[in-house]
Amino acid sequence: MMGLRNLYKVFSETRRASRDRATLAVVGDSLRVGELADLLGAQRNMRKAEVILTVSEAAISPSGKAVEDTDEIPLPPPGAATADELATRVVGAIDEDYLVPLAKAYPPLRRAVCERIIRKNARENAVIGLLPIPGADMPMMTANQARMVLHLAAAYGEELSFQRARELLGVLAAGFGLRAITRQVVKVVPVGGWAAGAAIGYAGTVAMGRSTMLYFERGGQKVGEKEMEEIRRRATEEAKGFVSRLRRR
Repeated sequence: MMGLRNLYKVFSETRRASRDRATLAVVGDSLRVGELADLLGAQRNMRKAEVILTVSEAAISPSGKAVEDTDEIPLPPPGAATADELATRVVGAIDEDYLVPLAKAYPPLRRAVCERIIRKNARENAVIGLLPIPGADMPMMTANQARMVLHLAAAYGEELSFQRARELLGVLAAGFGLRAITRQVVKVVPVGGWAAGAAIGYAGTVAMGRSTMLYFERGGQKVGEKEMEEIRRRATEEAKGFVSRLRRR
């Protein structure tokens, strides 16, 4: 996927995230504290918690040193709250430095954390795809995708050595199919130049990220080609929408 020197640099940059820890607490006077704590697997006291969700009768207020957005989160009706819905809102409030540690410790937050990591890297690679210098984008995109994969691996509790990181990147890069996604993007985004470059950067990163999630959710089982085709198709559609929004700016 990339040279050993650059791979080691990326590995070193992402290793800390795989070792850090973070704690989530759900507290408050509401009778629903227990329900929401159980949904997220959170503790019910604030001791040493970096993320604190204070539940009132109408809303959830996030606070703590890992929280960057303290806007209230609407409280779902009793019995209607789902872990996925709640996780998406909670993860949206968290400082990105704490995302991987929280995903490691709290599996209900894992998919929402990984989606946020994937979309962030996809947007960055779309911008890199706008570079006017031919060939200058690929090393930067590749490094970005490698960081993303290693962060996702850490979020799923993977113990990362340099050798393991190298193996993972090789397996996942080979499986997601850059050529296939490039062909799909060209069909959907027929305009050349910056639009195609941005779309390929976005779609390729999303496809690699989603296939990585599926790989770890299945305990290291390789993603089938039909599933990979569907992942690439959806990633291409999302890239088309992203490029359309860029054009309107």
